[in-house]
Amino acid sequence: MKTLQRLAGLGIAGNSAGHLDQTGEIAALDVSDQSDKPRALFPFYVPDASDDYLTVDPYSSDTLQLPVDEDAIVQMEPELAIRFSVQKPLNGHVIQLIPSAMTVANDATHRNCKASKLAQKKNWGQASKGFANAEVTLEQFDSGLPHFRLCGFHCRNGIWELTGKDTALTDYTVFYDELTQWINRQVATQGDEGALHDIQGLLKASDDLSDVYIMVGAVRYTEYGETHRLQAGDKTAVILYDSRKHSAQEIQNELEQCGECAGEGVVGLVQGVIGCDQQL
Repeated sequence: MKTLQRLAGLGIAGNSAGHLDQTGEIAALDVSDQSDKPRALFPFYVPDASDDYLTVDPYSSDTLQLPVDEDAIVQMEPELAIRFSVQKPLNGHVIQLIPSAMTVANDATHRNCKASKLAQKKNWGQASKGFANAEVTLEQFDSGLPHFRLCGFHCRNGIWELTGKDTALTDYTVFYDELTQWINRQVATQGDEGALHDIQGLLKASDDLSDVYIMVGAVRYTEYGETHRLQAGDKTAVILYDSRKHSAQEIQNELEQCGECAGEGVVGLVQGVIGCDQQL
């Protein structure tokens, strides 16, 4: 495992059956078909972007700070994040992204933010995005990960509840080579329209950009997860684990007993939620 770096970050809207319908975000993407395919890429951190809110480093591995808006409805989103190396060809035409490692992320979202771009719901300032401080190297990304599972938990008053369903990574709508191909097509073709950004333009504008993290889609919420709303004093946990060594129930038991989850075959992200007036 390697220590997390402060990399530019993108996310995928969709890629987990029914999740966009659960959140209501599908309406902002103006799509007519009802398939579960990925819908779009959105940025949440690009240091050289022209949009000021995208240049604020939102990463934290232990704290999630709520927006200034007292009426903000913020929900956690447990996600797998994959590190891609950015290959910029000499002719400058088509950027290619190549997967190299994976970790977990909390794509916390300000649901009722009045915004013209999807990205504005994702980065409202420092500590608005959670990333684990370790990652797992991917020797290849075409097979070999069916035993890895992802789940998310929310804690209030010491009680941990399953928020994001315990899900195999291979249950993503697109994964492995199909996912990489979709991302590269989307980078090449997605324009600055409606709620979306021109991704290739953002990446080309970042001269020093060699790697990028892409959150590949949130797992579907549990019934509890659909209605949860984060508040100061809560905790969140996103856990990637090897199902040959652990189970979701064991993970939850460890969170309840220790307030964290670690060990061989586990990548965990646990964050404490604080208010906008509390010091980071």
